[in-house]
Amino acid sequence: MRSQLLIFSFTMTFAMFFLWAIICWRMIRPLPCRRSIKWLLAIFLFISLVIYYITRMFVGEGMPVEVNVVLRWTGYLSLGFISLVIPFLFVKEMTLLGKRVVERDTSTDPQRRVFLQNAGNAAVLAVVAPTMAFSVGEAFQKPIVKRTTIPVTGLPADLDGVTIAQISDLHVGSILDAKWLTPMLEQVSELQPDMLALTGDAIDGSVSRVGKELESLAAFQAPLGKFFVTGNHEFYSGVDDWVVKMRELGFTVLNNEHTLVEKGQGKLLVAGVWDYKGEQFGSRYISDPVAAKQGAPEHHVSMLLAHQPKSVYAASKAGYDIQLSGHTHGGQYFPWTYAIHFFQQYVKGMHQVDATTLYVNTGTGFWGPPMRLTVPPEITLHTLVSA
Repeated sequence: MRSQLLIFSFTMTFAMFFLWAIICWRMIRPLPCRRSIKWLLAIFLFISLVIYYITRMFVGEGMPVEVNVVLRWTGYLSLGFISLVIPFLFVKEMTLLGKRVVERDTSTDPQRRVFLQNAGNAAVLAVVAPTMAFSVGEAFQKPIVKRTTIPVTGLPADLDGVTIAQISDLHVGSILDAKWLTPMLEQVSELQPDMLALTGDAIDGSVSRVGKELESLAAFQAPLGKFFVTGNHEFYSGVDDWVVKMRELGFTVLNNEHTLVEKGQGKLLVAGVWDYKGEQFGSRYISDPVAAKQGAPEHHVSMLLAHQPKSVYAASKAGYDIQLSGHTHGGQYFPWTYAIHFFQQYVKGMHQVDATTLYVNTGTGFWGPPMRLTVPPEITLHTLVSA
C-alpha cells in the first residue's frame, strides 16, 4: 500500500506542478512588466504550492499555532487558486482559438497577441477572485440541516419516527479545529436526534496531533447511541489508533460488525464496515457488508454505515434496508462538482439501489482548500417512517 500511496502522491504532485507551469506560460509570461517581476510571481506561486505539500507532510506538533495556521491557509488556498484558474484559463484559450478560426486571423502581430492574452487573463482573474471569496465564505457557513424521511416496509410503531443525525467528512485537523467542531455539535444537539452517525473522515492527522481537537464529541449524547465507521483519511492517519480514540470518545465503532438498537419492541440492526479501500492497507481491513451482518439477531430494519457510497452494491445484495454514506463532498467546489460524476455514481442525496435506500451526505466539513461552491456543509436528520 505504501507504494500505491507513493505513486498517487507522485502523480498528484506532477499534475499540480504541470498546471503551475501552464499558468506561468499562459498568464505570467505575457504580462507587460519586467522579467524579474515575472520570475518573482512564478516563484511565489511555486513556493505556495510547496507549502501545501509541507502542510500535508510535516506540519504537526511543536510548531507554533500561528505559523501552522498561516502555512495551512497559504498552501491550501494556492491549491484552490490553481484548481479554479485552470478551467477558466482553458475556456479563455478555447475562446481565443475559436475567434482566430472564425475570423480566419492569420496575423502574426505579437503585440496584438499579447494584448488579447492579457485581456483574457484579466477576465479569468476577475471571475476567479470573487468565486474564491464566495467559496471560502460558503465553506465556513453554518451547516444547513437537510431533513429526510426514509420509508421502511414493516417498520414497527416503536421505531416509527426514530431520528438519526448524520455528520460526515469533518476533516478536523487540516484547517478546521475544536473552535469549529464544538458549535457544529451544538447545532446537531438542538435537533435532539435519537442517534448520531459519523460516517468517516472525521480527521486529517494523527491521534497525537488531532485527538485533542475532538473532545467535544465525547460530551455529545444521543439516547440510542452514537456510531462511527472509518473513512479513507482515518487509514491515512493511523486507523488502529483512531479506532481506539473514537471508542474513548464514546462511539460504537463498527468494523465489519453490527449491534442491535432497541426501542420498545422495535429492533434496529446497525452495522458498519471498514472503508471501501481498506484492504489496500492489509487483508484484515477488507470492507465486507456481508460479514458485518453475519450472525445478526432478529431485527425489523437494518442500516449499514459505510463511508463510500460504492459499498451499496454489496449492501443491497446483503439485504440492508438503508445505507448512510459520505466521502464525495458532492464535489465540494467547481469544477469538481462536475468531475466527481466520473468517479462516483452516487454523489449526493437519496437513491434507491434495489431494495436498499442509500443516502450520501455531502460533508459537514471540507478537505483541502477551505472552499465550497453550490454544495454547502451539511448535517442530515433522517427520520424512519413506516412505508
